[in-house]
Amino acid sequence: MSDQINLKLISLCLSKNGEAQRKLYNLLLPYLNVMCKRYLVNDADVKDVLQDTFINIFKSLHQFDVQKASFKTWITKIAINNCLKYNAKNNRNSTEELVIDLHESKVTPTAYENISNEEMLVWLKKMPRNYFEVFNMFVIDGFSHDEISKILNIDSSLSRKRLSRAREWLKKRLHKDSEFQFNFSFN
Repeated sequence: MSDQINLKLISLCLSKNGEAQRKLYNLLLPYLNVMCKRYLVNDADVKDVLQDTFINIFKSLHQFDVQKASFKTWITKIAINNCLKYNAKNNRNSTEELVIDLHESKVTPTAYENISNEEMLVWLKKMPRNYFEVFNMFVIDGFSHDEISKILNIDSSLSRKRLSRAREWLKKRLHKDSEFQFNFSFN
């Protein structure tokens, strides 16, 4: 993706060149589609969020500054923000609480070969939304807790707490969930 997107293509898009805009759209679509599928609670919302994301990208393209971030980083933040806003808007009244047993057995998974990425993503999306967002941003996308706190408008200590709870949720679910046939060894 990034080797075909250059400042000339971006400049052509800024000058409202339709062919350049279509090319940029086609280059970004596969990446942003995967990004939205990872962050959205409901896969049926992907098309709507992608549309909003592309509208935001093209409307604010003049604000892109190569000195501040790479184009990929810039569009990723736009997509993630749109996904988080959409999730929040559609889940305002839902509340989920994670209850963690005090004395859980430590689980060490030893076989993941039979699980596709899509199956794993579906399974991870069962995690409480607040934990999943932080887990996804920290573990998958490599954001720091300070960056996550700014994006989610939370304290960085809350980001750390949510990541810890996400990990506890994973340990608990890996132990109890028979949907996927994991092999475990207990410590």
